[in-house]
Amino acid sequence: MGRAAETEELLAALEGLGAGRGGAIALVGEPGIGKSALLSTATAHARAAGIRVVTVHGRHGFDLPEPVPGEATLVALDDLHLLAADRIAEVERLLHLVATAPVLCLPAYRQRQLSPALAAVLARAASAGLLDVRRLGPLSREQGLALLGDHPEAEEVQRASLGNPQYLKILAAGGEAGADATLAVLGELAELDGTALAVVQAAAVLGEPCHPELLAAVAGLEMTETLPALDTLARLDLVRPADTAAQLTLRHKAIGQVVYQRLEPSRRLALHRAAELVLAARAAPIARRAHHIVRAADPGRPEHVTTLIAAARDSLHSSPATAAEYLQAALCLLREGEPHWHEARVLLAQTRLLSGDAPQARALLDALRTAGPGRPAHQGGPTALADASRVERQLGRFTEAGAIARAGLTALADQDSATAAALHAELADYAYDLQDFATSRQHAETGAAIARRHHDRVGEANALAQASLGHLFTADLATARTRVARAAELLDASSDTTLLTNLEAAYQLGMTEGMLGRLADSERHLARGAALSRRTGQTYVRPKMLMSLANTQLRAGNLCGALATLDEAGPPVERAGNPATRAGLAVFRSEALLWRGGAGDPREVVVLADRAAAIADGQSPGWAVGVRCLVAGVVLLTGDPTRAGWLLLDAAGGTELPRLTTWRRTRFCDALAQIAQAEGDGDAVEHWARLARRSVDQLPSASRLGFAVRARMRAHALRGETEQALLSAQEASAHFAAGGERVEVARTLLAAAVLALDAGRGDQVADRLERAALLARQCGSGRLADEVAQQRERLAAQGQGQGHQGQGEGQGQGQGAGPLDEALATLTAREREIARLASTGLTSGEIAGALVLSVRTIDSHLGRIYRKLGVPNRASLTRALLGPV
Repeated sequence: MGRAAETEELLAALEGLGAGRGGAIALVGEPGIGKSALLSTATAHARAAGIRVVTVHGRHGFDLPEPVPGEATLVALDDLHLLAADRIAEVERLLHLVATAPVLCLPAYRQRQLSPALAAVLARAASAGLLDVRRLGPLSREQGLALLGDHPEAEEVQRASLGNPQYLKILAAGGEAGADATLAVLGELAELDGTALAVVQAAAVLGEPCHPELLAAVAGLEMTETLPALDTLARLDLVRPADTAAQLTLRHKAIGQVVYQRLEPSRRLALHRAAELVLAARAAPIARRAHHIVRAADPGRPEHVTTLIAAARDSLHSSPATAAEYLQAALCLLREGEPHWHEARVLLAQTRLLSGDAPQARALLDALRTAGPGRPAHQGGPTALADASRVERQLGRFTEAGAIARAGLTALADQDSATAAALHAELADYAYDLQDFATSRQHAETGAAIARRHHDRVGEANALAQASLGHLFTADLATARTRVARAAELLDASSDTTLLTNLEAAYQLGMTEGMLGRLADSERHLARGAALSRRTGQTYVRPKMLMSLANTQLRAGNLCGALATLDEAGPPVERAGNPATRAGLAVFRSEALLWRGGAGDPREVVVLADRAAAIADGQSPGWAVGVRCLVAGVVLLTGDPTRAGWLLLDAAGGTELPRLTTWRRTRFCDALAQIAQAEGDGDAVEHWARLARRSVDQLPSASRLGFAVRARMRAHALRGETEQALLSAQEASAHFAAGGERVEVARTLLAAAVLALDAGRGDQVADRLERAALLARQCGSGRLADEVAQQRERLAAQGQGQGHQGQGEGQGQGQGAGPLDEALATLTAREREIARLASTGLTSGEIAGALVLSVRTIDSHLGRIYRKLGVPNRASLTRALLGPV
């Protein structure tokens, strides 16, 4: 696999033998890279073709094959680097022979292990054109994954193998016996003497680059024995210099796995205990010592327990799985009630929580909180209660989470501690889920203040992002923006190591930024959090992190990115079992597939939407209301407006949408206005447009303004006010562009094109469709592309005459109206469009986004508009256009 080009070259060379052409092709590369496999392929093809084959191993030398007149010969020379010095002359004669006889020589060797004399012979042959050298590189990621098949840790194994097929197979099997790759390594070890083998065993147990002195101490050897053994191992390429010149390491961790798996239990135990003693004497980092204690804990040494627990604390957030390994080893050395037993259990519960095993974490914490003889109630203490609240929240048990957090805060003696801040964060989340935003804001602000006093930047960022949402949903947009900006500043200034102590802060900030329409910042923070989750194994936050990231990508029109994120989110979301994230996964995938697909079979879209609705049905929290509304939006787009309207009103609680926050209401007002427009219900369209306007007046933002203005567009359209409807469409497009919502920009452009075509006005329709087509390509949306194609067909059918007629009517309305109308008549269609958008208060950047032009182009147009109309600036332009336009 992955050697197609090399195989074709060898087969071509074999064909050349039939024409009497010889040659030599050297296959060079790392051990296990595939040299022998290529030789085997070549010899098999040669035998099948009736070609004489001579196979030789470098260790044994060979006799120079005598050429037989008219008979082609293949010489496959494996492991040439092992050739003895007194046989090198035979290689040189063979390489000269191929120039005059039908002999194909295929030497394979490891460059590192060539002797200087043999390297010189090969170099001379290459310079003389007698030898073609082919260096075999690593397999690609795709090729490695194909070899691994459905291995559960395929990505990690592929990365660790460095693309080497032999190492990939060894790592996939965990170094177990049986595989050819493992046997090949054993063959390299077979002829080592006892001292060299002891050094290799010590290196395998240490599992890291180390100094010769450390290897000697662990192996129980003197330096006078160790150094010659290392020289031998270096010549055999079993050990190599590490990044630090004074250190050495095994050629690859796969070698260490093979050696380690074959250590006798007594030898393994002795080496681990020796390693721990030596490292302790050298004051090595605690994690290095803990690695050996886990594998050779001594019940007679109490310090082993304290070392394991200390190492678990250190690695709790950077590698919860490793911390759990340390704690399980420590608990094997402890009996219930002994010192450190309780601490080890609390820490073990935290590792389960961080690694996404909420049921196991809950079981551990429940046991700690259960009262018994001689054991106080809530023995876990407030810290354990904060963790218990997070566990219940992971499981979707929000009422229980809130009750546990309140109990923890009540039991806490120090109300100004880090634990208090964590409990306030839990209560802020609980109140937010109940849509009690004032209470949520109060808890979040309190938590932020406590975290600030304790110099906990990440905790403060998390609380400020929570507070931002509280302010947002209590109609204080200015404070919401201030809080989220400060949270972003704190998080951006924090190192990854610091952020890992509270990875939920990245989720909370990214989700809040998405709500506020800061899509680029939202994606940046969520992507950082997701990357840290993958790297460390903190999987507890990954489902909702990925869900929020996918939603952000979906709104930004990155459909491929959203679907890839949802693919990654699928397994952890299903494992977590949280109904909110499961419903979100289904509805976001439904919407992403709807926009990506063309006008084909929408059954998968509908099935996913129905699944989301079924999960949310009967649930009262805010997430369930939001999911049901999103499902209604999907139903509308799949062509069932009547059902969509019923679903929306049922989810939102009636015609005033009381279950929706002011912030969320505007989007669904526009959807309901679209439904009413389709049904020809003018009163309903007016109602939804007014409700949208009232909502956005309380909390204005770019995207929400876009939805409100688009709802007004629908009201104008239903009344036959085409000009006003088209102006509203332009304004809505600009607002959506300012918010980064490319799909909504394209939808609005298409709606404007439909309005214009319905009114028989073909002017500027082609331009709108061109911009919508560009956005469809940028988003990867087949549905939008199909809709553009449909409207282009309508435009072509109408012909250019109606377009000119529409322009004439527009000009006729202004005849004799005065100097300003005459000046307006001098503007091009593009200039009129830009002038009208500028008069709504949009910036040049927002207009540029709406029209898919550069800011410089917009400013150039504005300059010409000012000159033609005789106005000095944008404010004067707005006043001039208020009446006539």
